[in-house]
Amino acid sequence: MTGALSTAASVLALFVHTQVNDTDSYVDTVAPLASDPAVQSAVADRLTEELTRRLDGLPQILTGPTESVVREAALALVSSDQFATLWTEANRGAHAQLAAAVTGQATDGIVRADEYGTVTLSLEPVMTEVRTRVSDRGFTVVDRLPAFDPQFEILQSDELVAAQRYSNALDRAALWLPWVAALCAVIAVASAPKRMRALSLVGLATAVAMIALLVALTVVRRVYLHNQDIVSPDAAVAVFDTVATSLVSSIRILLACGVAVAVLGYVAGGSRSATSMRKAISQQFGRESEPEVRAEVSTRREVPGPRR
Repeated sequence: MTGALSTAASVLALFVHTQVNDTDSYVDTVAPLASDPAVQSAVADRLTEELTRRLDGLPQILTGPTESVVREAALALVSSDQFATLWTEANRGAHAQLAAAVTGQATDGIVRADEYGTVTLSLEPVMTEVRTRVSDRGFTVVDRLPAFDPQFEILQSDELVAAQRYSNALDRAALWLPWVAALCAVIAVASAPKRMRALSLVGLATAVAMIALLVALTVVRRVYLHNQDIVSPDAAVAVFDTVATSLVSSIRILLACGVAVAVLGYVAGGSRSATSMRKAISQQFGRESEPEVRAEVSTRREVPGPRR
């Protein structure tokens, strides 16, 4: 049981470690979000809202045409290849701030986290390009606006502040916890009087721990997505599922390995049921090979000998 719990903790620790400390891994994880329709729509809405609100404060500006022009430019940008590049560059530059946000150390920067557990991403580079596109459409009044930095919410959780302590602990344990889990499994099997039975139990415990993690992740996802403070639920779904992809994949792989080890230990064990199973399998293979043996014997008998 200790080994299974250590394995479950190792999965979480490695996930936190790679997503927090490995910039390339983080960027690779969030890069597909640039082509997600829900994220594109949410970003376009945010850009349109911020730019339109500021343009409405200028004299001789009509709200209807203003919003239409801005939204057209925003939608054109977020559906272009250029947005994918801007998104990747923004997240790569923001990774250090995001890492600090997860550990509770960031209050400003490209990624910002407040005391309510809201993490936002700076859209300033994207807004700069939208303003250029709006100006190119003949709406040059946008050039009269000062520079500003709209924020895009990528995470909102009231439990973020409380989770920061556990995130730090898991991050520090990521380098040694997997070895502890492996050592616990080896000791459990080596010290057991019936090693195959112990191996089966280790695999079964690992599989159960992975199932428990999947259930817990499902509950966390449901609770998070039912948060009434989320601005764009569809974008929140895309972000959550994308970020959790590597974690879910790791859990499923270990689940399959646990089941395989449990079955192997059981079949190779000395229990009556396992012995009967092996005997039945052996007999089945024996019956299937009998016709081939008989056919070979028959063929040998039919071959005439050399003439004398």
